[in-house]
Amino acid sequence: MKAKLLSLSILLFSAVCLKAEIPFQSGEELKFNITYKYGLVMVKAGTADFKIRDSHYGGSKTLKTILTFKTNSFFDKIFKMRDTLYSQINLNMAPLYHFRTVNEGSTTFTEEMTVRKYSDTRTEVRVRRESTTISSFDTTLYADAPGYDMLNLILYARSLDCPSLTAGDKFNIATFVGRDMININVRYKGISTIKLDGQEVSAHHIAFDMVDEAFKESRDAVEFWLSGDENRIPLKIRAKLKIGAAEVELVSSRNLKYQEQNLANGNN
Repeated sequence: MKAKLLSLSILLFSAVCLKAEIPFQSGEELKFNITYKYGLVMVKAGTADFKIRDSHYGGSKTLKTILTFKTNSFFDKIFKMRDTLYSQINLNMAPLYHFRTVNEGSTTFTEEMTVRKYSDTRTEVRVRRESTTISSFDTTLYADAPGYDMLNLILYARSLDCPSLTAGDKFNIATFVGRDMININVRYKGISTIKLDGQEVSAHHIAFDMVDEAFKESRDAVEFWLSGDENRIPLKIRAKLKIGAAEVELVSSRNLKYQEQNLANGNN
């Protein structure tokens, strides 16, 4: 369960209405702060870095995404985390491969996911875990829906043509975490206003309903907000965990595909 908590808070979505051009490029870098709330207490837990790079997989050009989590010295005493995730996605936005290294206190392992089949109605993946601290396994998982690893969901989410969606639109996808296939009901909640670095920002609001042991409740288990500009940057993510709540908030961005707009203006 620990291996899922903060990494699951980065889960995003997939569905219909893709943009003609993907809103990101190789070289992009995003930095986030992670905070943890337990009761009325909110503390900074750590940081996350997200990068996109050109790559190759299976002889074809791909985009490689890299996400690293690191808790700070204070939060290390509660829940130490040094995790790194890598993913490959082709230029048609189909997920191909995922690898993660997890170092969370006494729990350490590596996990590899290879996509064998992928379509709007069927996904098959092979997942292998190697560890000396928890059980290892080699298994095949299936989903009767488009299925994605945790990291490739971010790119697919940003590729949606959000302005064409209407508040209340729903669609179904799946993700794979460890031995589990998790069904996700995605709901578009329209445009909302959030505060980012003291400024009011208009953002596309997305909710995820999912059943998993890491979450306190299935409805709105994860919520996130994408920037209203063409870059569709994740501005904020909130996960309702069984042992509190985790929030991820954008700190900085570099090398965006489109000229960075003033997010406080709520540009679309």
